[in-house]
Amino acid sequence: MNAERRKPLTEEEVVSNMKAWQEAYESGSPKFFDFFDHSVSLFTLSSPTRVDGRDVYRRGFEQFFLNTKRNSQILSPEVRLLGEDAAMMTFHNRILSGNVATNIRGSVVFIRDNAGALKCVHMHNSPLGQPTALPTFADAASAMNISVLEERVASASAMTGTPK
Repeated sequence: MNAERRKPLTEEEVVSNMKAWQEAYESGSPKFFDFFDHSVSLFTLSSPTRVDGRDVYRRGFEQFFLNTKRNSQILSPEVRLLGEDAAMMTFHNRILSGNVATNIRGSVVFIRDNAGALKCVHMHNSPLGQPTALPTFADAASAMNISVLEERVASASAMTGTPK
């Protein structure tokens, strides 16, 4: 840790970090893996067990990930600051990759490392239903209209909150 005291982590820093993470994810960039701490623990949709460590995650995931474009929409994000150097973000995420739409719940725990960067130390994703294949349309506008409608329904559902 630096000799001088850093300012406490802010919600804006967490949101900004998540936006950069999302851009790397959407573009299939190898920089995506830089957002994870070397000792991260992850529960992913594609693994039946916990994944321990950034290198293990990268080896198992990058062949399906790198250079694949996707669209990711973070819906209803909530940031909880956990002291001066840690935060948790929960959200719904709608991911479009090719003709497949996947809706998930996500939780991410970030810590600020010694260099001041936010790193994910834990991530948990769980599905909201099964991935769905989008029907083939003669024109892209029809597919986009369906996608916009689904996004609106997902946003409205997210705004009403989770039943208690």
